[in-house]
Amino acid sequence: MAEVKTDEPSQEALGERIFAAAAGAGLRVSDEQARALAHYLLLLNRWNRVHSLTAIEDLEQQILKHLLDSLVVAEVLLKRPDLPLSGTVADVGSGMGAPGIVWAVVMPQSRFDLIERQQKKSAFLRHVVGQLGLAGRVAVLAQDVRELSGKKAYDLITSRAFAAFEDFLSLTLGVSRPGTCWAAMIGRQKNFVGEQTLLKMNRDQAEIILEPPIYLAIPGLVGERHLLIARRRA
Repeated sequence: MAEVKTDEPSQEALGERIFAAAAGAGLRVSDEQARALAHYLLLLNRWNRVHSLTAIEDLEQQILKHLLDSLVVAEVLLKRPDLPLSGTVADVGSGMGAPGIVWAVVMPQSRFDLIERQQKKSAFLRHVVGQLGLAGRVAVLAQDVRELSGKKAYDLITSRAFAAFEDFLSLTLGVSRPGTCWAAMIGRQKNFVGEQTLLKMNRDQAEIILEPPIYLAIPGLVGERHLLIARRRA
C-alpha cells in the first residue's frame, strides 16, 4: 500500500468540504455521514495510487462525480415510501463503490451486496466496508452477477456500469423476483428506452413496468443525468 501523502486533507477538513458541497446541491447529509464519506474518499485515493481504481483523481471532481452523483439519487429514492429500501440492495458492477458505498452510508435501513468481479476492486470494497464499520449490513461478492442467477433475489438493483438500460435488465433479471425494483443512472435519455424495450426483455418470464425518467439536477456536473426506475410485477 502506498504511503499517505503529506498534502492529503484531514478527514475532518474533507468532511466539511463534502458537507458544504452537498448542502450547496440541496442534499442533506449529517456531519457523521460527511465524515464517513470523507474517510471513503481518502481510502479511495490511497488505493488509487497503486491500483488505478478511478480515472478521476481531482478531489473536487470526485466529490461531484462519485459522491453528489450518488447522493442525488439516494435523495430521490428516500422520498419514495413505495420502494423496498428496507430490504437488500444489489449494486451490480460496484467498481470503486459508487453508488453502493455512498448509499450504505446514507441509507442505514438498507442492506447491500456489492457485486464486483474484478479482484482488485472487490478487495478495495472489502477494505472500505471494514474501515467504515459497515460489515454488519454490507457484503462484497467477487462474482459475475450471472453466477448468482437463481441463487439471489434482491429487493432493489442498481448500477452505474451499464450504458444501455435494457442490457442492465437482461443481465439482472435472474436475481430479481416479483416486487423487485431497478434504479439505474443514465446519461442522455434515449427514445428507445420504453415499453417496447421492456417487452423484449420479458420473454414471458416477467412483467416489468418502467416509470417515466427522472431528470437529475446536479450543480456543476456537465451533461445530462436521468434516473430510470422499473418494477417487476410478476
